[in-house]
Amino acid sequence: MKKLVSVLGLTMAVASSAMLFEIGMTQPVTAQAAVKTHKLTSLPKTFHGTWYLNGDASNGQRLKIKVTGKKFSISKYRKSLDRSSMSATSEQYFTPYKVSGAGTHKNTIYLLNGTGINTIRRTTIKGKAVLISYNEQQHGTGYMIYTKAKHDSRQRNIGGSNPFGMMVTSRKTAKENRAFYQKINPSVKKYFGKAVKKQYATGGTTGLFKGIHFNYYSAYGFWSHMAN
Repeated sequence: MKKLVSVLGLTMAVASSAMLFEIGMTQPVTAQAAVKTHKLTSLPKTFHGTWYLNGDASNGQRLKIKVTGKKFSISKYRKSLDRSSMSATSEQYFTPYKVSGAGTHKNTIYLLNGTGINTIRRTTIKGKAVLISYNEQQHGTGYMIYTKAKHDSRQRNIGGSNPFGMMVTSRKTAKENRAFYQKINPSVKKYFGKAVKKQYATGGTTGLFKGIHFNYYSAYGFWSHMAN
C-alpha cells in the first residue's frame, strides 16, 4: 500500500474529493456512434516496453514504468471492472478497451478502472515514440507524455484537481485548478480526437464560484457505457 500511495502521488500530484463530473460540471455524455470500443484481454504489443517520465515538482525524481500485456505501471489486468474500488486503490487494476471509429486515432485504448478511466495513445512526436496518457480519476486528473529515452524534452507530467471540489474554498484556487484544463485542452484534443468529448463546466450564477466557467475534455461518457 505504501508503494501504491507513493506512485500515485508522483504520477498525479493532486487531490480531489469528488469526480469531475459530479460537482459543478456537466453530466457525462452517452457513447457517440462514431466511437467504437472493443474489450481486450491484454494490452497490444505496440504499448509494451519501459517508458520514462519526468517527476513532479516536489521531488524531481524521474519515473519509470513498465508496460506488458497484463500490466501498466502499478495497474494489473482484470477481466471485469472492480466495482468495489475506492479512489485511493482504484488504479490497482484495469480493464482494457480498444478505441476505433470515425474521428479516432490509431493505437488508442481506454484503461477502465474502479473510479475512472485512463485514455492512452501510442504515437510519435517529432519522429520519436511516445506514450500519451490522459488519466481521469476520482482523486484528480493527469496529463502525461512518456518517452523511451530517460531524458527527453518531449516528456510532460501535469496534474490538476476539480476547480469546484469540496476542498476548494477560494476563487483563487478554483481559477488555478481551471488553468490546468485550459493548459492541456489543445493537446488533449489534438492527440485523442473523438476518444474524448468536449464538456462545459460552470460555477453557477451565485456563490463562491460565480462566473467561473471553462471547457474541458473527458472520456467519462464512454466509462459509463462500458461499465454496464
